[in-house]
Amino acid sequence: MADGVPDGGGGRPVTVAELIALSEEIAALARAGSPLEAGLGRAGEELPGRLGGLASTLSSRMQAGASLSEALAAEGVAVPPLYRAVVEAGSRSGDLSTALAGVSRYLRGFAEAREAVGLALWYPLIVATIAYGLFIGLVTMFAPRLASAFAALGLPATRAMDVVGRIGDTAWLWWPVWPIALVLLAVAWVRSGRAGRFEGGSWNFLSFFPWMRSLVRDHRSAGFAELLALLLENRVPYPKAVALAAEATGDARMIAEARAAAAELESGKSAEQAVTSRSFRSLAPMLRWALASGASEGSVVRALRNLAPTYRARAAASAMKLRVLLPSLIVIAVGGTAVLLYAATVFAPLTGLLRELAGP
Repeated sequence: MADGVPDGGGGRPVTVAELIALSEEIAALARAGSPLEAGLGRAGEELPGRLGGLASTLSSRMQAGASLSEALAAEGVAVPPLYRAVVEAGSRSGDLSTALAGVSRYLRGFAEAREAVGLALWYPLIVATIAYGLFIGLVTMFAPRLASAFAALGLPATRAMDVVGRIGDTAWLWWPVWPIALVLLAVAWVRSGRAGRFEGGSWNFLSFFPWMRSLVRDHRSAGFAELLALLLENRVPYPKAVALAAEATGDARMIAEARAAAAELESGKSAEQAVTSRSFRSLAPMLRWALASGASEGSVVRALRNLAPTYRARAAASAMKLRVLLPSLIVIAVGGTAVLLYAATVFAPLTGLLRELAGP
């Protein structure tokens, strides 16, 4: 602590929900025209837990002379670069509340998709855990008794019986696999709720679920379009605006391409030449067209304003698919696997026993 200002950089990353709440608090203060340092100080007294502490810390730093961007940067890994870039861009544009409203929508879209994935996983994980326990019971308790029945009847063990027996004999080696997987999944789930996971476009294990990648891409495209339009409307130079809007997405590839394009724009190349030469593969095709084909700054802004709702709608459709279809897909996958396992461990040996009893 220096001059009464708490040291930063060592706190744990805030959660997505906390970041949304902080955005809405700062946006409300900005819309009301209240001094941010005083408003955040009051909020720090009212907000619970970690969020209240963060608001108080930001207030203390700003009262000591730091800007909001500098106060957030002092938090280090606790606040993701994406959020700091949005605040910087909003401050430059002179419309911080609108910029924060945009990032709140962006974060809320991820939070809703994450919730949909969680609800889709909950029931199948319970079913899979019960099925796993029953499978262990079959290969360690049922299989030996079935083998004893073969021996008591003087029948040779079938191939299926041998396989099930070997699986049961090695159960002490592989039985922890599922509990370990559950622990790793729980850790990954908790980490996915930390806002720091937005660094470099890292959406961790959630990106492996169907429709999640498209949902993230569409939210990112909408956020880029809205923020770039806001910056251009407030006379931020075009090269700087492109770089800042890309930084606010948290996508490492987009940031690198935007910085390279900004450098070419500053060297005197046209927007079409800069975008075409860099290809901008990280941008959606319509966004590339808007950046390359705008005859004037005003036309680019209009195009971006028209595109943002389109991408928001597409993201909402992907979120709906997640909520409706993902639970069914997971249940089918878990149920199908369980049926195959029980068929292999129960019915195959029993069928062999009946065949041996029936004779040639």
